[in-house]
Amino acid sequence: MIPYRTAHRLSVLALLALGLAACIAGGSDRARQRMWWSGLGPVLPHDTFPADCALCHVGETWTELREDFQFDHEAETGVPLNGAHAGATCLRCHNDRGPVAVFARQGCGGCHEDVHFGRLGSTCANCHVEHNWSPVGQIEMHRHTRFPLIGVHASTACRRCHPGAEVGQFVPTDTECVTCHVADLQRAANPNHIGLGWVDNCDRCHQPRTWNNAEIDN
Repeated sequence: MIPYRTAHRLSVLALLALGLAACIAGGSDRARQRMWWSGLGPVLPHDTFPADCALCHVGETWTELREDFQFDHEAETGVPLNGAHAGATCLRCHNDRGPVAVFARQGCGGCHEDVHFGRLGSTCANCHVEHNWSPVGQIEMHRHTRFPLIGVHASTACRRCHPGAEVGQFVPTDTECVTCHVADLQRAANPNHIGLGWVDNCDRCHQPRTWNNAEIDN
């Protein structure tokens, strides 16, 4: 005879197992629907939308918009969607975080994470455009720093001088040549630069037009 408590636990476990099996067997469609807004939050409440859902949605899943769906965002809301904003999923801006206007008033930082942690200021448009979010004009902006980019420096990847640049972390770098080119200095054996004490003022012989040859004035 199985004790009552043991039998009760076994029955609960059996029900849970059956429920889990049912979810696995019949829940694939629901899982696909949840993936549609994964990371974007629940769908925006449609209380004020037209009652005819078929105006926007394909009726079989409700997770897919009609191919002929059109919405003039500027005409309907007064806010134009330019560049990459025009291709963004509606839920990226309209979700359960709150009214989109609250975040829009904060500028770019209202929606976009500042991967620079405030080190590059708050005016994102100084470096970024809406077309693809990639930075532009860095060579020209570098002319206003202690180290204008000329010659082959202008075609060198940012990360070669600024470790962490690939994730938006631009840490100030020493402008002395040996800071980046210490390995080149150690390899310079003909003539032996270290033996001759040629360990600074590299621009006496070298120019950034090329890394390979020295240019010595006669």
